Amino acid sequence: MIVISNSSPLIALSRIRKLEILKRLFGTIYIPEIVYQEVVVQSTDQVQKESIVQGLDDFIFVEQPTTEYVFTRSIDAGERGVLNLAYDKPAALLLIDDRKARNEAKEHGFRVVKTSTLLKRAEQLHLIHSYLEMMQELRLLQIYLP
Repeated sequence: MIVISNSSPLIALSRIRKLEILKRLFGTIYIPEIVYQEVVVQSTDQVQKESIVQGLDDFIFVEQPTTEYVFTRSIDAGERGVLNLAYDKPAALLLIDDRKARNEAKEHGFRVVKTSTLLKRAEQLHLIHSYLEMMQELRLLQIYLP
């Protein structure tokens, strides 16, 4: 299954040191170059940067989309990159938290999952002890998921 992630799932999971959940759930994920720039190059959070860099070429692969689709909603560059890469691959699943971007992706026929849903699934599969504890940890880091 081809899975493409936006920035927010990577940020949230890396900050609580649970990025390996993506590897355990999906094996491999792809991110567009713009997302890599956002979560690694432009980030000032060392835990986030190190965690994501460790995943590169292990289970996180960076690709530059060749598609330049024009979307109906105003979504940010990372989200546009995810959707364009989804057209290139084509993706079976997109990891996106932003509501407008999720709606845009669904209108284009993509299946979308948000980070909180991934954490619930990880709890069901016993990959984490508690969904609620993970959400509390994210809140303490001032990361709020839909």
